[in-house]
Amino acid sequence: MEESAKVEVRGLVTNANIRALYVVCRRVVSKLPGHELVVDLAHARVTAAAFDELQELARQSIVSSGIDSSVTPCRLRIVEPPVILRAEAPARGSRS
Repeated sequence: MEESAKVEVRGLVTNANIRALYVVCRRVVSKLPGHELVVDLAHARVTAAAFDELQELARQSIVSSGIDSSVTPCRLRIVEPPVILRAEAPARGSRS
């Protein structure tokens, strides 16, 4: 049985906050080397651009540092969100 670690994401994931998710993911990978990393977006809303970025990292089997341009190799699997927002979500408190 393949060992895995899961990061369950809730709320809204956008290009503006995805770096925070990368920091968490990289920390998990460093603490559990060799484990598959599952990013579970089943309880999140995700912008299309952020979802595409996550899928690309999974395709390349890497996770971004979230801080600089470095990457860490890992087996990455993305659980799809129920909602993929086609337009970038407005900032909280802004009026449309």
